[in-house]
Amino acid sequence: MKRALALVLVFLLAMSVLSGCSGGGGGEIGGGGGSGGGTLSKEDLIIMMGNSITRRTDWSGKMPDNTVMNMAVDGAMSSAILGRLNSALSHNPKVICVMGGINDLIAKHSVSSVYGHLESLAIRARDAGVHVILQSTLMTGAEYPNAGVINPQVRDDLNPRLSALASREENIDYLELNSVLGNGFETKDEYLMQDHLHLNDQAYNLWASQLQNALP
Repeated sequence: MKRALALVLVFLLAMSVLSGCSGGGGGEIGGGGGSGGGTLSKEDLIIMMGNSITRRTDWSGKMPDNTVMNMAVDGAMSSAILGRLNSALSHNPKVICVMGGINDLIAKHSVSSVYGHLESLAIRARDAGVHVILQSTLMTGAEYPNAGVINPQVRDDLNPRLSALASREENIDYLELNSVLGNGFETKDEYLMQDHLHLNDQAYNLWASQLQNALP
């Protein structure tokens, strides 16, 4: 009798562990990142979408084991990034990685409008069969004009909304990059160009490493 009871308890414990390991939705990837591109082949296309912060590096060179297309555009607002989605989907990507919103906030657009555009992009891309990685909007450097207003909007409002979206939606992940490139209040100067906004090569290397770990 005691042995039978022990076997039942072991079975229930095993089921509990399995239940805890499985879960709905995407989720947040940060710090050490994920497991690192387990299901993608070299031929599977990854598209980078965003503004100048995404555009100003060679993603193919940073991620040589993957096929990467950079569709980011200098100066793009979140509405313009969304407007390029159909063009991106026409290339049949397996993964779309998007970062946006800083230009909107610099121009004093609302966080809600930025989130609405990025949410629409993520849902539409996901519904088209694409795995989406929402990358956290990066904070500016401390010396960037109006950083004291912009960075709290990024840190305390926009990025938490993006993370929550990924947590509740299948095949949408959130990659937290401010924890790697920032100090909790702004992006560290050691990763920035002299304009206190755009990134240097050291920052792109760290970003690429984190992104590679986040790939499905």
